[in-house]
Amino acid sequence: MKRHFTLFTVLTGLFIALMSVGFSQAQLGGFTTLLTGQVTAGPDSVAVPGYKMLITFKDDTTGFHRFVMTDDFGNYSTTVVKNNTYTITSLDTFTYNAINEEVEVKELPVVHNIHLTKRTDLVTVNGSVIFEGEAVQTPIYFMKIPNSVNLSDFRDFEVYFRVPRTALKWASYKTESDSSGNFALEMIAGKYVVYIPANPEVGYLTYWNAFKFSGDTTLPAFEMKKLQTISGHVANADLYEKVVVLAHPLNPMRPFSATPDSSNDYTMEVAPGKYIVRVVAYFDDYKYVMFYDSVYTPKEATKIDVHGDVSGIDFNLPVPEVSPFSISGTVTSRQSGLPLEGANVMFVSYNFMGNLWKSWEATTDADGKYKVEGYTILPEDSLVGFAWKDSTFFAQFYQDEATFMTADPIIYHANEDVVGIDFALDTINTENGFSISGMLLNEKGEPITTGQVTAYTTATNVGVITAQVDSTGHYAFDPVFPTNSVVYLTAWGGWDYLPEIYNNASTWKEADAIYIQGSDITGINFILKEKKPTRLPLAKIKGWLKKQTGGLAKATVESEYTGDLVYVKPAGTDEWTGYAYVKSDGSFDLPVESDGTYEILVTTKEGEEITQTIEVNNLEGETTVTITGISDPGENLVISTDQLLDAYPNPFNPSTTIRVQMAKAGPAKLLIYNVLGQKIRTLYDGELQKGTKQFVWNGKDDLGKQVASGLYFYQLKTRNTVKTKAVMFLK
Repeated sequence: MKRHFTLFTVLTGLFIALMSVGFSQAQLGGFTTLLTGQVTAGPDSVAVPGYKMLITFKDDTTGFHRFVMTDDFGNYSTTVVKNNTYTITSLDTFTYNAINEEVEVKELPVVHNIHLTKRTDLVTVNGSVIFEGEAVQTPIYFMKIPNSVNLSDFRDFEVYFRVPRTALKWASYKTESDSSGNFALEMIAGKYVVYIPANPEVGYLTYWNAFKFSGDTTLPAFEMKKLQTISGHVANADLYEKVVVLAHPLNPMRPFSATPDSSNDYTMEVAPGKYIVRVVAYFDDYKYVMFYDSVYTPKEATKIDVHGDVSGIDFNLPVPEVSPFSISGTVTSRQSGLPLEGANVMFVSYNFMGNLWKSWEATTDADGKYKVEGYTILPEDSLVGFAWKDSTFFAQFYQDEATFMTADPIIYHANEDVVGIDFALDTINTENGFSISGMLLNEKGEPITTGQVTAYTTATNVGVITAQVDSTGHYAFDPVFPTNSVVYLTAWGGWDYLPEIYNNASTWKEADAIYIQGSDITGINFILKEKKPTRLPLAKIKGWLKKQTGGLAKATVESEYTGDLVYVKPAGTDEWTGYAYVKSDGSFDLPVESDGTYEILVTTKEGEEITQTIEVNNLEGETTVTITGISDPGENLVISTDQLLDAYPNPFNPSTTIRVQMAKAGPAKLLIYNVLGQKIRTLYDGELQKGTKQFVWNGKDDLGKQVASGLYFYQLKTRNTVKTKAVMFLK
């Protein structure tokens, strides 16, 4: 439908546009007049200052509007076009109920007063503002934020920490602390961001915070921090697309940032304390990171102690030019030793602090040789290598590693040719095996499209293998797992999620085994929990696993604990904030935010769980974890509790096999119940040895009579567990 405008409508729009750019009433030749009034509220008609309204044409088709706000005495005034009817609506409904009023304006100025009624759902909020122990008298602004914002995730609420161009227009509520530093106001219950502007004359920094309340409340005092500055020069900053200087406090808190000006100088307002300062510069698809003073890791960085303004924190960015590098090697078959033509090799950025995620890929020639050529802006960087070839060979990370998390990085330099990065792939035998497949999902049920699932199995011809997650969140292992093998799966969905061990377990002790019983297994899904957000990890805990043998602790056997998990969190908190996988040499590196006391949990595939408390000082902590170990885990990877396995076949006729997995020798009962809860058959009652035992039920009760078609329950009772599963008998 076409919109038709009258000449008057067009002229009216033009007048509004001219007014918006500053034309006076006299300049508009008498086509305009004034609309004024006072906004009051309450039975005593008290003036309402700072009240925000929108004035538009009635039945407006032009889209023009005027923003109006009352002054300190509740008065408003705006220029309008004569001979029009206007609609006044409230933009501010946080304290008073909404208004929608019409005003007809002819030749003469019009006075239109507005009376507001207060909302009935307001609660009283009290608080105070202090600086160095003294009361502060200052404006305070509150902005209501959605109730969906997660206040335990700084990424959710800090997006609102932006100094507004006009604070009063930005704020939902504005108040002012008195000479004693106290304030009180009525607000809608919910979640808020508070903003208190800096006062350079008094000497305090801008204040930001986020909080929520559900009823009358007294907020903790807003403590203003002393305003200090860090300043310096960033050479060549103007040659990059974007440059940011960041100051990271050594005590975990929000970092401060500044952008160099046209002269490549910067000044950053910060609070007193110790900082690690870094510059981040972006150029095309590259990111260059440097810490002060000309180093590339937080550990090496010179710490800046800010107690008073600090100047001369300079950076010298290189001219943004890329340099070539290459990586080459061969891909062969481990079984035959022959070169593999058409194998794929990929290298992925490993140093996320110093580069954007990038990948390079190549395909082998007839001699099994490949060469990857790329470009880098960094003098030194690292990559993880990965090789695969169709469905006849197991994929492999460099140096025979099965997972990205345990793979060793390959270091390379600008203008360097790295040679001898070779891969030997194992042949897949799918003739007598079965597959496992499923999905990676987040807690909202959405697919996770980056990650992998790793299988640890008792099948000696399979070993540790990995399946990548595709763009829809699916993963699938080839049909390589033989009947009667035991498989444990772990899922990794990128660094934003905590890993998971099937089924919904965070430790190996809680894990459920998957038993291959002659058919493909589908629907093995993982729901990964989002990792508690942390800021840039400046520190690291370096650890080693040692195995206790004959009263002595020694280095673990190579690969014995590869892929075991280590979790970390600040001492006294509830949620894990980081994790690491144990490498083949028994070592692990846990990234942590900064100095402090941390708790770690080591969980091994043999079902052991060890906790420790570690002090991190000068951005580094070290620990040695002693593992008792299980001398003979038997045919299974992990057996921490007695297991009742799925019956096969199910439904069945004439018989089904039920397998029991015993963690250790002990008394056991295997019973059959009908849907009424009546015991109809005792399949076993006695001692069972450690390991697997099979029982066959032929569909008969203890009297030897054939049971009716329907659903039945089989139950395992041992010293440490009672487990029940269902089976269907069909005639």
